[in-house]
Amino acid sequence: MNLRWFRNNLVSLIAGGLFVALLSAMLWFLHEAYAQQDAVLAELATQNTELDNLRNYKPFPSKENIDLITRDRENIRQLYESMRSAATFPLLHGPNLTRDIDFLQFKQAAVNHLAEMVVPQHIRAPEAFGFSRYDAKFPCRNPVARGEDCLRLMALLSKQLVTVEKLVSLLVSNQVEEIMAIRRIEVEPGEVSSDALIIPGGSNSNALYQTYPFELQFTCDTPVLRDLLNGLMQTDALFVIRALKIDTASVTLKSLEMPVSNGEVAAGRAAEPAGEVRKRRLTVTLRLDLVEFAPPAPPKPRGGRE
Repeated sequence: MNLRWFRNNLVSLIAGGLFVALLSAMLWFLHEAYAQQDAVLAELATQNTELDNLRNYKPFPSKENIDLITRDRENIRQLYESMRSAATFPLLHGPNLTRDIDFLQFKQAAVNHLAEMVVPQHIRAPEAFGFSRYDAKFPCRNPVARGEDCLRLMALLSKQLVTVEKLVSLLVSNQVEEIMAIRRIEVEPGEVSSDALIIPGGSNSNALYQTYPFELQFTCDTPVLRDLLNGLMQTDALFVIRALKIDTASVTLKSLEMPVSNGEVAAGRAAEPAGEVRKRRLTVTLRLDLVEFAPPAPPKPRGGRE
């Protein structure tokens, strides 16, 4: 009896089941729509509250105030551009190196050139001039760096080497007595050499400027240090002194003649006979950064695709 009833009403039962399923789905979608509506209404209420707060704010962000802020922003931009123009120098960079052996050859040539500067002046200096890590090792190998990463690394190393050449030339031209140490931050991870400058480093390609830290340790007297600091301000690169430590000692020097200045010679004073000279010697540790401003971005075209 029951089976016969089911067979006779099978179509009606299937249609009823589909109707119930469809009705359930519609009710679920309606519930989700109400939930989304509540979220939108809540967000709208929040934005209306912020709008009321802005309308009640003193001063009200009227067109005049917006124009004033826009002009101030433009003035700040112009001041920054003026500052950058005054502090911008040609970027220091070495040759375009494509192989790790190219850097070793460039480094050896630079070290030989530096030695040719210090030896005739009888100035003692570190043999590797801050690059002892690469005396017998190649860059980009420990750890391994390939492609653009290796090219970027060698560009940083060559920039450091060119900067060291400029700094050593300044030390030699001002006649320091001895260059005790030249330190730089390691731009390549892995091994840390004995002449590494252990401070946080790294660069940000989106920054307005980049800094490249160095540390020089040398001995001289007070006039030489004064001339050296003045010379740093007159180079064709922007060097910023971060720290200056001076240890003073009094030493006795023996010479065949006690030197006299040009003014004393003009006044008719002759060099004094041999004797002992008390001299104030300074041991200077100078921490400084090479600062390079990022070149301005090209202007974006208006009213079209970039």
